[in-house]
Amino acid sequence: MKRRRFILLAAALLAGSLAISCGGDDPTTPSPDPDPDPQPERSHTLIVYMMGGDNGLETFMDNNLGKIMSAADAIPDDGHIAIFYDRGNYTRLTELIVDNGIPKQRVIEEYNISQSTVDPQFMAGVLDKIRQTMPAESYGLVLSSHGGGWVPSDIFDLYLNQSPSTSAAPRPAPRFFGQDGYDCMEIPDLVKALSGMHFDYILFDACFMASVEALYDLRKTADRIIASPAEVMGSGFPYKEIIPLLFTPDHSLPEVCQTFMSLYRNDSGTISLFDCSKLEALAQSMKSVMAVGHSPADVSSIQGYEGFDPHLYFDLEQYVESMNVGAQLLADFRKSLSAAVIWHDNTPTFYSDYGSRGTIALPRSCGVTCHVPHDSYPQTHAAYLETAWAKAVGR
Repeated sequence: MKRRRFILLAAALLAGSLAISCGGDDPTTPSPDPDPDPQPERSHTLIVYMMGGDNGLETFMDNNLGKIMSAADAIPDDGHIAIFYDRGNYTRLTELIVDNGIPKQRVIEEYNISQSTVDPQFMAGVLDKIRQTMPAESYGLVLSSHGGGWVPSDIFDLYLNQSPSTSAAPRPAPRFFGQDGYDCMEIPDLVKALSGMHFDYILFDACFMASVEALYDLRKTADRIIASPAEVMGSGFPYKEIIPLLFTPDHSLPEVCQTFMSLYRNDSGTISLFDCSKLEALAQSMKSVMAVGHSPADVSSIQGYEGFDPHLYFDLEQYVESMNVGAQLLADFRKSLSAAVIWHDNTPTFYSDYGSRGTIALPRSCGVTCHVPHDSYPQTHAAYLETAWAKAVGR
């Protein structure tokens, strides 16, 4: 983990109140059940893991928690919703229940607020606690915080603080997945934290998580992943609408993505659904491309997904096209890409708060980003070469 600070929007979960009920109780008063009994195994447990401690997302996450609680009636008899929320002034694990028609949170455990919730051992412990107290045949995971995909936090800060649009004073940034105060969780740490469980799906309510390098690291943690190649607006996902979908037998993940796009259709939205079992084949296809292709001389010809110049996140398909590898190899790559990215959509423009800031045209997108080498920041390429994706594709 690297020490980092930060500002800005990425994505969150929302709440009208974090009291045991939705009625406005003081959120600091609930006391945990000292020894909650494990419940009978059910069909599906949805885990919502929110990292909002001292990172600017608290209001967004409060609002989103309220949306989640408003969907409590959608929890089937054979389902659980576990909510972990680090808000900064408290850190708590609860189960969402309905008591006499009123949505409430049954407190499972309170944690010391000094505990770093991006520590992989801590996160693994929380997930194990959920598995013990809310066992199920299958699990789904929503991860909500700041995000930056594969890019190490110090590299992101380098781009941020050298951007022409930033002021003379360094502008702190959040990255990679998850932030607790000054602590950030790098993707290898996230993989380590999740390694004790396997999920039917992981939904990232966080920016930039549809980077192929990060997805490749995460390929063994879940069957499917929903993530955005660009920034996710602070209001996050429409939880009241998507929670009933997540409890259907197949979790209705394309419909979850469609519901997300319906919310942002007239604003700024990019979302993709990945089949993790196809990411290894995608890497092998990319290896064939890299064996004969060459990095483009002009990276400005490839779609970027933020306002930096040059970009940190580039369109993977357009990168391959720029290498002029021939019709057959390009067709083979596109076949592997379409197998891995099983659903994606985007608005014709998107908003970026980074670099030049403002609205960026997105006339075409494959739904997944990648690193493209360029001369401006050699540190970025050096960091990229240490990723599992880079090693799998040959460079």
